[in-house]
Amino acid sequence: MLFHNYYTIDQVKLAKAHYCSQHLLCPMCAGVRAAKSMSKYVQRIEELMRQNRKLKPVLITLTVKNGEDLEERFKHLRRSFRTLLDRYNDYKKKGRGFNQFCKIDGAFYSTEYTYNSKTKEWHPHIHIFALLNEWIDQEELSETWHDITLDSYIVDIRRVKKTKEHGYSKAVAEVCKYALKFSDLSLENTWEAYLSLKGNRLTGCFGSMYGVKLPEKLTDDLPLDDLPYMELLYRFVFGKKSYYDLEITKDVKPNKRNEEG
Repeated sequence: MLFHNYYTIDQVKLAKAHYCSQHLLCPMCAGVRAAKSMSKYVQRIEELMRQNRKLKPVLITLTVKNGEDLEERFKHLRRSFRTLLDRYNDYKKKGRGFNQFCKIDGAFYSTEYTYNSKTKEWHPHIHIFALLNEWIDQEELSETWHDITLDSYIVDIRRVKKTKEHGYSKAVAEVCKYALKFSDLSLENTWEAYLSLKGNRLTGCFGSMYGVKLPEKLTDDLPLDDLPYMELLYRFVFGKKSYYDLEITKDVKPNKRNEEG
């Protein structure tokens, strides 16, 4: 990965990179993808909150019962959430079948899977950042979720407060983070998860958040060419905890680039 550190304006930009694009196997690809998604969703949230200051931001977590078979648990979670979304859409379009989930104005979500090495069970759950028209009754939503899943009551709802320093970024990061916690998984577990989850959609949005276009380009837009910068080249190191080593640094001045051109 090649970074440009524009030290005169205190910005670091990713200029070039070679990615494997296997976000279920590679922590670096997962991290870059999450960061790009987070930026787009924060912009959309800010826009919607400006349009309607009565919207209430919350984090919602839906879980299903743990199990040893990840693929079976994934399909169960996906099927259950799809049913909940179908009921939401049916109410929004036809005004029938109200439940507490229908109080959401718009939301985006992602699925996450953790592994308990003691019980040897997978813990699948869905994180949702939602903007509410009215506060949700947690007990009623829990009952609705159990009616759908038949095995799971656990629903967590937490209010989100905008901070001066980070805005909504920290809460959004909870949803945009990796589908898998690589540091907690063995290579065998990571490979099992990859085989079970590859090719499946693990994120999405609905309601007023629908239509957010996530960037396909993972590098950054660069500032004007006349700014000096430090060039930082990082290379992947297999087996290293930090994954990358800084190999080359170079101070690049605008006049030198013009002379070379």
